[in-house]
Amino acid sequence: KAEKLIEGRKPNYFISAHIADAIGDRTNYIKNKAFDDDYYIKLIEKFIKQFGSATRKDIDELLLNKLSDVLNETQKLSKIGNLLTTLRKKSIIKNAGSFKKPIWILNS
Repeated sequence: KAEKLIEGRKPNYFISAHIADAIGDRTNYIKNKAFDDDYYIKLIEKFIKQFGSATRKDIDELLLNKLSDVLNETQKLSKIGNLLTTLRKKSIIKNAGSFKKPIWILNS
């Protein structure tokens, strides 16, 4: 890690970008490297803007395959929940449904 050959946190290390480029494994690097939260937040906002609302199932389907392959299913669902909480706390979205069946809409 000190020599910049690998990235990530223990135990989820993966090869660094320049090593992936050298060995032709760029696609796996991108699958393992997570995008920043702003990318996922913009996807959620765009989805809700396009369709007027989104259920948790919609958002899960939108993001699950886009999150890092290093994360397991539980971690991915937790990450999505954290993103929704961030959007809600910033007053960008609000829940128009119930706690058990949320329907997320943009805050006007």
